[in-house]
Amino acid sequence: MKNLEQILEKYYWENDPIILGCSTGPDSMYLLYKILETKYAKNLVACYFNHKLRPEADDEEKFLENLAKEKWFQVEIADADIKSIKERLYPNKGIEEVAREKRYAFFSAVCQIHETNKVILAHHLDDKIETFFFNLTRWSKLTGLINMTEFSGWIIRPLLDLSKSDILDYLNENNLKYSIDETNTDTTITRNYIRHEIVPKFDRVNSNYKENISNMMKYLEEVKHHLDNEVTDFLEEQWVEIFNSKKYKINTLEIYWYFYIEAFNKLSHLLQREVIRHCYYITNWNSTIWLSEANIAEIIRFINGKNNKTEKQIWQLKMKKENTIIIF
Repeated sequence: MKNLEQILEKYYWENDPIILGCSTGPDSMYLLYKILETKYAKNLVACYFNHKLRPEADDEEKFLENLAKEKWFQVEIADADIKSIKERLYPNKGIEEVAREKRYAFFSAVCQIHETNKVILAHHLDDKIETFFFNLTRWSKLTGLINMTEFSGWIIRPLLDLSKSDILDYLNENNLKYSIDETNTDTTITRNYIRHEIVPKFDRVNSNYKENISNMMKYLEEVKHHLDNEVTDFLEEQWVEIFNSKKYKINTLEIYWYFYIEAFNKLSHLLQREVIRHCYYITNWNSTIWLSEANIAEIIRFINGKNNKTEKQIWQLKMKKENTIIIF
């Protein structure tokens, strides 16, 4: 694993608060104990969100509060009746999704209270591999296959090179306390089934499968970076060309992108799809969630449709056709 203090130095000034999402499970407790070994120990703010789904959660709250008094770090705790919230307000969402949304909203609120814009989480290599297969089965774009990175948006994940077994070995060898969430063994939950029944079988094929899958995901990250550069170069060149042509009135104070339909059609099919993905990404809060293959095909048909001066909207992506150009 990379040196944790060096990773923290990349993202935090000396007195910045370190907002840690902490479930009191082995992963987040490992990260908590490790932060306490660094010069940032005095800055630690451990955040516990009680979903009111397990009776043990109240004991976990007390455990974290007592540890904070012993080790001299801050704690922020909140709770919500997730089951009731899901039933009343989000009947079509899974309970895990609702729990995650409310937990992250809590992390965001704590960041505002402590005047910072980053939260640190304890996702590790096994989580990353599990997420790769979870997203693979649902048809995922490159972003979903790459999934977690060390720094993404407002989230820092410093443990992505570390395996679950390494974490448990360290905690047990040093007699460090942590909690166990028994629901993580429930294989009726898809992620748990992948974690306990699917991924371990790769060890029969190759004992180095974790390292190999990790390297493949890093390779996919390089591929995505290359494609992103191709897409942004295309869009920037198109904006300049259309602006300089003076055929269309462009207000430089407005945040719009433009490209010629003819230039778009000269791109490979792969790059056309990546342009659409990028257009969706930058207009949907830097996310491609809910963008399907059917959506992409629908937008390409719109771009090449016979009708001019028409519009197409997919979630927050709004495209407008003005004769030979597309505006979004």
